Amino acid sequence: MGDVIFMIGFAAFFALPFVTYLGLVASGAVQLPAGKEGGAGRRLLGPVIIGYYYWLLGPLFRFVNGTKLTPNQITIASVGAALVTGAAIATGHFSLAACLLIAGATLDIVDGQLARAKKLSTKSGAFLDSTLDRVSDGLIFGGCVVYYAGTPMMLVSLVVMIMSFTVSYARARGETLGVSGAEGLMQRADALCIMAVLNTFTVVSRIRFTMRALDEGAKTATTTATPAVQPAHLNLVRPARVELRRSSVANDAAPLLNQQAR
Repeated sequence: MGDVIFMIGFAAFFALPFVTYLGLVASGAVQLPAGKEGGAGRRLLGPVIIGYYYWLLGPLFRFVNGTKLTPNQITIASVGAALVTGAAIATGHFSLAACLLIAGATLDIVDGQLARAKKLSTKSGAFLDSTLDRVSDGLIFGGCVVYYAGTPMMLVSLVVMIMSFTVSYARARGETLGVSGAEGLMQRADALCIMAVLNTFTVVSRIRFTMRALDEGAKTATTTATPAVQPAHLNLVRPARVELRRSSVANDAAPLLNQQAR
């Protein structure tokens, strides 16, 4: 029951604000971000999904901007979240891992927003962010490797880890040669939005499966239950036993009574 409540809350956390965001967009209160068809920074998802996610993080951006936190501190915190995420995956706690993964990736967006808002963008901060991002990827995918050890999925996890490192290396190498390497199918916000949508569909399907299994289990228990013995059946047996006892006592006592009569 606790898992069902958790999954419902998880789905509602993303679905209800999305409905609110669509209403604000329709009323003109919120403007959609400009889309980009091609070139560096092109996004897989449309401006509605991307704009929704950044709008959802707006209160968090404003809160962090009002604190004394630095972008580097947020970056280091994202590595801690990745460490816990990898441990959750390795031990099979996937619901917890999904939440931690989204939280850690969100921190990786927040540090860049904070650096731009406070005008703290530096080359050393960008270097630290890129380096620790690879550490975070290794921790998360390493958890997948540990969990799926000895199965074909372990090879899939290794391939994903290698490709994750290769994507980052290709961008970094391209930029050292004077070419912007941000071109690709997805940016980080796209990946987070897809993760949120897929997790929501997973939540709905698991809720339906769990409720169907519980209903079928209740029906099976009802049809296979043995009927209880009714008290009336016991009453039909007990008088016969009493009569037999009385007759046997009478037969045993008859010779004694005859002797006394003589």
